[in-house]
Amino acid sequence: MNDNQFATTLMVIMGVLIALTVFLIVIANVLMPRTDFSGDSLVQGSVEERIKPIGALAIAGVTPVNASEGGSDTNLAANDAAASKSPADLYTACAACHDSGVLNAPKLGDKAGWSARLGKGAEALYSGAINGIGAMPAKGGRADYSDDDIKAVVDYMLESVQ
Repeated sequence: MNDNQFATTLMVIMGVLIALTVFLIVIANVLMPRTDFSGDSLVQGSVEERIKPIGALAIAGVTPVNASEGGSDTNLAANDAAASKSPADLYTACAACHDSGVLNAPKLGDKAGWSARLGKGAEALYSGAINGIGAMPAKGGRADYSDDDIKAVVDYMLESVQ
């Protein structure tokens, strides 16, 4: 077979394949019913509602952006909820380490574990709890707790050993 015959055969095969493809597309469009997605709940609704963020960043001392301007008041509600809890309720976030003594965390009610720390004074304990000390992160990893919340939890823990 020479080059001209090969090219001619290739063009005929390509033409037949293209014609077959067009024919199948036309037949599929004729046989398939038109689908109306107007009743589908996944298609309906506001795009903004489906893609809105699930939370917002709250930074202490910064006024949050109004929800109508693209922000969220979710973190304000979380902060208000934390502020309304008792020290015993707030302590539940600290219990993971302070109930088991992880990484030498003084246990709740353990006078021996707290004795060396009591000598430093309450202000030093507050500072360590708020800013982090040793393996404990600042505020025990609860950035949503205020300094007053942390102080209340420290006082609660100290009451358990007095």
